[in-house]
Amino acid sequence: MPQGIATLVALGALLWTVSPGLLAGELQVPITLDYRILDQALDEQLLSGPGNTAELFTDGSRCNSLRLSNPRIEGTDDGQVRILTDISTRTGIPTGNHCMLPLEWNGVIETRHQAYIDRHRPAIDFRIVDSGILETNEQTRAVPGVIWNWIKDFIQPRFDAVSVDLAPAVGNLQDLLQLVLHAPQAAGARVPVRLALHRVTATPAGLNLVLRAQLPDPPPNWTPASDQVLTEAELAHWDTRWQAWDGFATWLIKTLGASAEPELARALADLLLQARYDLRDALADDDRARDPVRDLFLNTWERLAPLLHDTRPTLPAVPALQYATFVSAADALSTLDRIAPHLGVQLDRNSLRSFARLLVPRVSDDALEYGTEVDPALRALLGLDPEFNQNEEASTLPFAWLIPAAHAGQVTPALVARLTGWVPAATEIDDYLGTMAQLLDQVILAERSKGKVPGHAFDIYATLLRTTAWQESCWRQYVRKNGQVNTIQSPGGAIGLMQINRHVWRGVYNLDALGRDVGYNARAGNEILVHYLVDFAIKHREDQAAGDPRALARAAYGVYNGGPRHLERYRKATTSKHLKAVDDEFWKKYQAMDQRGPAALRACYGI
Repeated sequence: MPQGIATLVALGALLWTVSPGLLAGELQVPITLDYRILDQALDEQLLSGPGNTAELFTDGSRCNSLRLSNPRIEGTDDGQVRILTDISTRTGIPTGNHCMLPLEWNGVIETRHQAYIDRHRPAIDFRIVDSGILETNEQTRAVPGVIWNWIKDFIQPRFDAVSVDLAPAVGNLQDLLQLVLHAPQAAGARVPVRLALHRVTATPAGLNLVLRAQLPDPPPNWTPASDQVLTEAELAHWDTRWQAWDGFATWLIKTLGASAEPELARALADLLLQARYDLRDALADDDRARDPVRDLFLNTWERLAPLLHDTRPTLPAVPALQYATFVSAADALSTLDRIAPHLGVQLDRNSLRSFARLLVPRVSDDALEYGTEVDPALRALLGLDPEFNQNEEASTLPFAWLIPAAHAGQVTPALVARLTGWVPAATEIDDYLGTMAQLLDQVILAERSKGKVPGHAFDIYATLLRTTAWQESCWRQYVRKNGQVNTIQSPGGAIGLMQINRHVWRGVYNLDALGRDVGYNARAGNEILVHYLVDFAIKHREDQAAGDPRALARAAYGVYNGGPRHLERYRKATTSKHLKAVDDEFWKKYQAMDQRGPAALRACYGI
């Protein structure tokens, strides 16, 4: 398929079914292709002249000529494709250098086509089943007599020769399925997959195409994966693949979001964050009973597919057929897990890169690599300022804490330097908590100057920040272990005062600075909380839903702790006991912070 096709494509729900009458499962792949694919085929195969025109006939004197231009394509309710094409004709009797009795006529050709599968190659062909001439208003039929039969002889063969080549799409999809599917109980054995075009139907939404393939039945005594425990070798393989998955998922969401409308871009950003929270949870799970990358993909695609079906982003230089093939492949893998779980869908570095190249064939390996560098494009997609100043230039100077603050509203290097490496002794608790309170107050003062948090919620925000730092770390950046002072870090990769998870927030913050600089950690955690408070809790009116303004803090912390899907968990009866206990503990601390301030944290240190 040519590379210039516009990206808009209508994708119907992809339904993969097993036909009960066959010895093996039959995989059916419906895809609805936007008519711009046919429009591009017409432009390249028929209307290839200047300005997308086709001069079908002209004599030496140009006394007689026939030209087509500007096709408009639509599907009809009776299963046909209707094409309206502008036509310009000139007829006369050539006599030397003159044209006697010239007759010029401009109008519109209406042709109706039946789409069908080519028997010799993977392509959609078209056959004219009816035609007629309209005036230029496309409404009133005109019968110019002698012109019509002459026109039909030139037009019909050329329209009938137009086809949509699907070989690249079918081949790429087939290759990917063969790459990721493994035969049950046969280590390393690939499942042979042969996709064939089955039928095509024209609808008002587009061309409904169905591909199909045969799948092997499960072997006797096959055990579902949910009843198996991963071996040590499989766990080691997982440890090498989760970075490939995260690199792929991040690239995909950034690619889709780069040119998406604001509403879709926000939804994609939320989806990426939730995918990373899911990854965090998978990394912390020691009782894995299935391939975690497979489950991460399924969970992410379940949330992503409706966005791509309902609201399609415009991707520069990505043809519609490539886009449709990519979405079809993802839907295929998702549904195969349901209808043929005995086929081992294995997503590793190679298969994920092949997957990505269905959408962008020339995407580089570097673009798909897992990296930890701060990415301004990723920050912008998440609705954050592209740059996040580390504010650490003076914090490493000797005795920097003696340097007075340059101006109010900033985290001063002096305060950061004083807190760096400080694990308070019992006699220092009050001094330590007072110093940490100053740091958080500076973050809060700086946030007030930005004006993002509305005035009616500012006090709630300030208590939220202080309470979150309490809930996450008891206001600690460092701990002492075996005589060494280290940055506090959870087994799941959460770092420092605000316990910012390196797997969720890679590319958004400097991971080294999160552990080394308590001021940077505090400001990063604050930025995340403000994002969740304003763009989630306040936007969705959680205060009104719960009947309490302080519910904004409870909702924002739920997202901070669990990801975008956790906004309402604090008030849902279906919330798990574990998460309910987390939220109840936060709420208890929030009220204590509201009433007693930093003194409430003395209990963290046994005082």
